[in-house]
Amino acid sequence: RTQLVLIWVLFLLPPISAWVAWKYLAEEGTGVTTNAGTLIAPARPLQVSGLRQNDGAAFTLEGLRGRWTYVVFAGAECDANCQEQLYLTRQTRMAMSKDIPRVQRLLVLGGQPAPALVHQLAEEQSDLTWVVRDPAAEPLLQQFRGDGFGPDGGQYFLVDPLGNLMMFYDLAVPAKGIRKDLQKLLKISQIG
Repeated sequence: RTQLVLIWVLFLLPPISAWVAWKYLAEEGTGVTTNAGTLIAPARPLQVSGLRQNDGAAFTLEGLRGRWTYVVFAGAECDANCQEQLYLTRQTRMAMSKDIPRVQRLLVLGGQPAPALVHQLAEEQSDLTWVVRDPAAEPLLQQFRGDGFGPDGGQYFLVDPLGNLMMFYDLAVPAKGIRKDLQKLLKISQIG
């Protein structure tokens, strides 16, 4: 009889302990994430307009599709924050090894850059796509504004291969965390 009771206890212990954990400890684990960046929930489908490439052609949403894209905003000049963001995104992209083609970078400038900046970008950031936003591009900028983030150069953003804004990073986030986030996304992604 004792053995029968022990067998019953062995089978009933896991579901009872799971129920107790769910009932009394469920709130302890909510909101805990392992990502270094801040998720934008829900992800925002982007509508891209008012951007011109350096050759004068319009930059469209198709330029974002199919690849994970880091988006950096700057004025007509690329200040120290912009330079740091470009460095971090370049290093993160290069760390992806065989997955480098799945990641791209986009710099959105607030005005026509000086020839010296164009030369610097071509020399130091050869894999970077840069565009100039028209003064009428306010609807685009509005899509990158939210609680704790904005396109003022303080943060940079990650757009998924479907063109959805899904995460942002501050400069305080360590490069190792950014790299781990992207590695996880590339590993589980079926779309890009």
